[in-house]
Amino acid sequence: MVKLGVDKNTPNLKMLDANIPWQRNYKYLGVTLDKNLHFRDHIERVRNTALFYKARLGAMLGRKSKLSRRNKRTIYKMCIRTVMTYASPVFAHAAPKALHRLQVIQNKFCRAATDAHWCVRNSILHRDLELPTISKYMKDASKRFFDIAGSHPNALLRAAVDYQPPHPTHLIRRPRNVLTDPPDALTAAVESLNDVNDTHD
Repeated sequence: MVKLGVDKNTPNLKMLDANIPWQRNYKYLGVTLDKNLHFRDHIERVRNTALFYKARLGAMLGRKSKLSRRNKRTIYKMCIRTVMTYASPVFAHAAPKALHRLQVIQNKFCRAATDAHWCVRNSILHRDLELPTISKYMKDASKRFFDIAGSHPNALLRAAVDYQPPHPTHLIRRPRNVLTDPPDALTAAVESLNDVNDTHD
């Protein structure tokens, strides 16, 4: 058993005369919080849950399914993406490498739902299915959250979200950082394809 780095003078918390053990992480309101708020454990947990649901729905979302692409996309958005992006404004600023693991699940869904060949780019599949990337979806959700919280009548809530995020190169990131982050390569490619379509229209 791994010993936690707790100061020796820290008193033991008790409930009904039983010690409450120290934990490295804790699940609260559906979000797994870790000591440093890196959210790696949370992302791994929701990733595994999404993979479980994706496997259960494989017959309907797979290459051989007779469902239309529109219906496949609706099932994915309702049953799988919601699992991965629940409370996303809380952890959308996590390390891009950790969030990319969620994007991989969406990429695989897009390829299976469209029965696309391996050489078709993920950006084209996202454009054809009219799906935003995971990072884009989380960024939009975070923007809506901060806009609503910033105009809330409760002064304490407004004060909680009214801060300047650390510089992008700073080691510490806060939830507002996601609003100023540049788009990742896949998101930029999808937006470029959408811009081309809008120009031709």
